Amino acid sequence: MAHIESSEIEGCVLAMIWAEGPLTPYAIRKDFLNSPNPQWSGSAGTTYPLIARLRRRGWIRSEVRLRGKRKGNHVSLTSAGLKALRRWLCAPLAEWVVGVPPDPLRTRVRFLGVLSAREQREFLRAAERGTHKHLKAVENDWRHSYGPRTRFRKLQARGAVLSMQARCAYVREVARTLGMPLRRGRKQ
Repeated sequence: MAHIESSEIEGCVLAMIWAEGPLTPYAIRKDFLNSPNPQWSGSAGTTYPLIARLRRRGWIRSEVRLRGKRKGNHVSLTSAGLKALRRWLCAPLAEWVVGVPPDPLRTRVRFLGVLSAREQREFLRAAERGTHKHLKAVENDWRHSYGPRTRFRKLQARGAVLSMQARCAYVREVARTLGMPLRRGRKQ
């Protein structure tokens, strides 16, 4: 029987269940909602069908557990789920995983010439505000990464910090190259 490859979000959910122990679907959803990464959807329309799909594949099992005074369905990995998680993590890594990531900001910069100088400056100021906001969010996540297997969670969060620092530096460099200060009266 051929094995089914997991998508990125499926692999991530399997890994979360492995790392954090049995979780409720709500806890998984909440983790995505609280993520500083806008890629992950914490919507109920994404999370609950995903959990159902993992259950149908036999990668997770569900059992009712009492936590405090509340009962809830907690999902845990099956041996097939652990194998799927290992396949998702193991080499060889796809080019899209290790290569230059898609970056809509970088793509838009390529075509800034279509905008007036005023519109370019507005674009760059908005990009600077947005990237700085996300940098602060991932720095906060990095500082507060704790729990089981903390070392790996901190490494993940540190990668996000370094990525956002690079994006902020890139926006500043574009602004300098175009001779457009991002903030008045402040050196870059």
